[in-house]
Amino acid sequence: MATPPAANLPWDTLRLRWAASPVPAALSRWWEDLLDLLPPSLARLWFPPVRRLWLRWEGDALHPTEEAGRERVALPAVPLADGEGAALIAASLDRRGVDGELWLALPASQALVRTVSLPLAAEPQLEGVLRHEIDRQTPFSADQVVHAAQVLSRHPAEGQLRAELVVVPKATLDAALAALGPLAARLSGVDIDDAAHRAGRRRNVLPLAQRVQRTDRDARVRIAVIAVAALALLATGFITLGNRERALAALEAQRDAAFNTAREARALRLQLDGAASAANFLAEQRQSRPTVLEVLDDLTRRLPDDVYLQRFSVEQGRVTLSGAARSAGSIVATLQGSPYLKGPALAGAVQQDRSTGRDGFTVVAELVPGGRDAPRP
Repeated sequence: MATPPAANLPWDTLRLRWAASPVPAALSRWWEDLLDLLPPSLARLWFPPVRRLWLRWEGDALHPTEEAGRERVALPAVPLADGEGAALIAASLDRRGVDGELWLALPASQALVRTVSLPLAAEPQLEGVLRHEIDRQTPFSADQVVHAAQVLSRHPAEGQLRAELVVVPKATLDAALAALGPLAARLSGVDIDDAAHRAGRRRNVLPLAQRVQRTDRDARVRIAVIAVAALALLATGFITLGNRERALAALEAQRDAAFNTAREARALRLQLDGAASAANFLAEQRQSRPTVLEVLDDLTRRLPDDVYLQRFSVEQGRVTLSGAARSAGSIVATLQGSPYLKGPALAGAVQQDRSTGRDGFTVVAELVPGGRDAPRP
């Protein structure tokens, strides 16, 4: 059979499923472990335990026991003669302003405890089902007793659960309440002083209408502390996230600045490499060709004294000489012996100046790479 969706289940069924699961016990252990990590003084201040004053009935005396969480402190017995003991306890509670629960623990001989096996489907109506079992399990009818029901264990594989039925005759409870006098109106519950009670399991046979509902101030304090802690954690998370975002933005800005610096450095490096290459090229060119002074010195030594130079230029390894001489034809032959010039030749026609009788010439030659040290052709 298909399981109905959780959204369509009654609230009581969901509550029972939650109680039957291992999650509540695990959460309870986890909470206790967390409290154990705190110093005891802070744990009591921030998460005060539920306080109960137990009145254990033995003969004609009440034996009070203070309970606060796991701690239990036995107090001196108080006799119930003439109701003075109950009045003394009530006055003490008023004077001390104890904020806790008042419980009565009846002797085990005044109650009947039965263990009943039931189908799992009976759990949502456990109180009603066990009420019908009173006639079969006890010598009393349901109208003669007060009772409490509690699930002891669940066995899903068998489809069964074990429940405990605690029954106290109404006459016994009424007599105990009458003996308590003014304390009866302050009771939050009535339990049975048996092995289960001493092991920490609580049953409450006091009718709901007679119970004093405790104002759970401690629970409100715990909820407030948890809420404040959650808000503090949330604020811390937002602050940390904001700090991380600002740190990330600063790192990104530093990264962009570093990238820009690297790009500028790379551009400067390229410029430097280009300038160095050009400088090296010029240096190589200068080293591979003779200087202008060397060429002029050689021409001065080779050309006859009757030769006049009017123009001398060197452009891209090409030398141009313009001037006048008595015989232009001898200029080429003279320049062929220069170690700095290669292939001298007349450029254009030779024109004779009638006033001086000299020939105007223009000679073009190539500079010899390597100059004087270059091998001759």
